[in-house]
Amino acid sequence: MSTKKKNRGRVPIRKCVICDSEKSKSEMMRIIVSGRNTEVEEAALDETGRKRGRGAYICRNGTCISKAYEDGIIDSETRDACIADMNNYKISLLSIAMKAGKVASGEFQSEEAVLSGKAGFVIIAEDASDNTKKKFMDKCNYRGIRYEIFGKKDELGRLIGKNERSVVAITDDDFSTQFLKRFGGNE
Repeated sequence: MSTKKKNRGRVPIRKCVICDSEKSKSEMMRIIVSGRNTEVEEAALDETGRKRGRGAYICRNGTCISKAYEDGIIDSETRDACIADMNNYKISLLSIAMKAGKVASGEFQSEEAVLSGKAGFVIIAEDASDNTKKKFMDKCNYRGIRYEIFGKKDELGRLIGKNERSVVAITDDDFSTQFLKRFGGNE
């Protein structure tokens, strides 16, 4: 049997150099360490996963990124790039969920989804009013729905192809599970 046929359908697994957890390659960030033969060793984020150099993988979460920075594995510029990549990864699924019709957007639709029990995960914009934040946090906490305060109103709206949105509720169990994996969420 050829190697291609044997490896078909296999998901590549990588190990985080910070927390030693094993995840699929798509859930990790590759860091390139260059300068093996030079005096200064530099680390950089490899968005493509194909750059030349010695690579290491870090989880896409703030804890591992901060620990890598504290340990001197990455510099502040690479840390900022990693955080930006992590944030893009978190919300990249939102537009797909919207196209599938599994998103309730805006305060009224999101509130209806939360009250009816259809919402599985709620994203509240950072720049939403304090009243809106408190209202949705209270409703989600009371009903046991996970939520995250993330992004700006215009960013959430742009991702779902609408105007500014303060609140977005995911109404599908499978998409909600994916968002929970990416965000972690609050209880």
